[in-house]
Amino acid sequence: MIKKVSICFLFVFLRALTLPQDFPLLYKWMHEPYVIPQWQLNKPKLELAVYFEKMLIDDHQRLYIIQIEGQDVGYLEIYEAKRDRLSLYYSALEHDLGWHVLLGEKNVVGKGHFKAVMRMMCYFVFEYSRAEKIVGEPDENVKSYEYVAQEIAFEAQQKIQMLEKTAILYHCFREKFYEKCGEFIPP
Repeated sequence: MIKKVSICFLFVFLRALTLPQDFPLLYKWMHEPYVIPQWQLNKPKLELAVYFEKMLIDDHQRLYIIQIEGQDVGYLEIYEAKRDRLSLYYSALEHDLGWHVLLGEKNVVGKGHFKAVMRMMCYFVFEYSRAEKIVGEPDENVKSYEYVAQEIAFEAQQKIQMLEKTAILYHCFREKFYEKCGEFIPP
């Protein structure tokens, strides 16, 4: 699993989530109308705070805040797929890592930042872990993965019916990613 480290790639930066400092942002983002259908975390403050406290101490995942040009704009969970409920839907390998990503600030949504964020996250995972594969399982109605998947070596595998959604299972293999995107050169 990735240790709690930060990374900067071009104008995208990741930092470890901290509570209670980051909670106001999480609360705001989870209540944005375009976020609610996908994340379903538009809960009252206390319930959402308890949810994130539990997430933060769960040792099969790491939580991050995504920054673009110094502004906090999103949230990222990186998790060990074999220890996650996703392993009920595919044969996860020991070092597979998955993620859930949210660009929560309206001023960055739809501006082309998602591809840079996805590329940076792939470098982050592959440079700081033993993962040979990254997995994602966005709702089939989320088209942002579809738009950037091929450019950063994400391959749709199959539809999976999860309790809360019909998802598309994506895999990004280390070797194919580096072939497509090149070696990581620290800034």
